[in-house]
Amino acid sequence: ALNEYLEKAHQQLEQCKQEKEEGKKYLEELQTKLDVTTAQVTLFEEDFQAERNSRAEAVGKMDDVRKEYETKIEEMRKEYTGIKDKFENIEELLLLKQQQFHEHLETIDQQHKD
Repeated sequence: ALNEYLEKAHQQLEQCKQEKEEGKKYLEELQTKLDVTTAQVTLFEEDFQAERNSRAEAVGKMDDVRKEYETKIEEMRKEYTGIKDKFENIEELLLLKQQQFHEHLETIDQQHKD
């Protein structure tokens, strides 16, 4: 009976050792899968961050270009307003000169009649 008991205990011990080895192999496989998945996630995060940085840089450049064009447009508006004001002043001067010229002609005409 003791021998039977020892034999069963020995078999159970061997079975436990075998299960332990199988469990150890399974854990190693899981660890390998986890490492691979972690590496893939890390690469994805790096790619995603690089894409995000690239887009942020592009948006920054577009914003700079937009500001540059807004500045140029504002300068052109100021230049246009300045030219328009000068033109209006010249136009007023021409009208005044034309009026003075007509008055002068009328004076000469009046002098010839007298």
